[in-house]
Amino acid sequence: MEAYWTALVLVSAATHPLRDLTLKGAAHPVSCYVGVSVIWVLLAAGHAWISGTALSLPRETWPFVIVSALGLALYYYGTLSALRRGNLSVYYPIVRSSPVAIVAFSWLVLERDYASLALLGIALVLLGSLMIQKSPGGLLQDRRAFGLAVLAMLGSAAYSLSDAAAMQQVSPAPFLFFTYILVVLMLSGIRAWEDRAAEAPFLGVVRGWALAPGRIVFAGVASYLSYLLILSAFGLGAEAATVSAVRQASIPVSVILAAVVLKEPRFLHRIGWASLIGLGVLSISLS
Repeated sequence: MEAYWTALVLVSAATHPLRDLTLKGAAHPVSCYVGVSVIWVLLAAGHAWISGTALSLPRETWPFVIVSALGLALYYYGTLSALRRGNLSVYYPIVRSSPVAIVAFSWLVLERDYASLALLGIALVLLGSLMIQKSPGGLLQDRRAFGLAVLAMLGSAAYSLSDAAAMQQVSPAPFLFFTYILVVLMLSGIRAWEDRAAEAPFLGVVRGWALAPGRIVFAGVASYLSYLLILSAFGLGAEAATVSAVRQASIPVSVILAAVVLKEPRFLHRIGWASLIGLGVLSISLS
């Protein structure tokens, strides 16, 4: 069973960077991610209809919906804002380092003990995350972008923990349907706030659709199918920290795609430190 869910997560990890790669450089990134979230709502509704699942949730699942939606909003906004300021291959590995936050939360709040191998893995991830975006003139090339990437990482940890718990109670389609309705509302509010000085701030919410409809639809479908594999792994009983660690296979993939497709520089430097991050999260998963 463990080999099966590991395979699901690895396939998901290989396809996960496609969304951020597709939307990198979009003129209105928050608006684009509102569009992606709308695609998720529609796909979840269709998924529920095809599978014969009712679009309803028990009362005890709603706290997980709220936590996941908040985590996703932080993740999307932090990721978009960081990528707007810097390269995909620099900040994506930091965003995807959520196993560190999951392990730290479990240790501090849930009072779970971790082996020395796990602590070594945390140290390797932190070192790799810092060094992958080290500039010749200083440790942090862009402190604000780094902070936004960390914010996105914390949001990713929150929704991963929440989703793992929710999948023990309900099936993916209704959970994603209601979660992403909240995400659409949150991201729309953020986009309107960014355009609050404009005469019609809510026009910014739909502006991304007009400029890049094909990219939004592709990113939405690809990311939905990718995350269904993660929820399937959670449904099989996989633990959040372990799943998030295995998902870090997406880090070298993102660095390679950024170099090949986006022509981002310093490939060898970044793939080296990305590999160190992968080694760190592997240590966490094996501990």
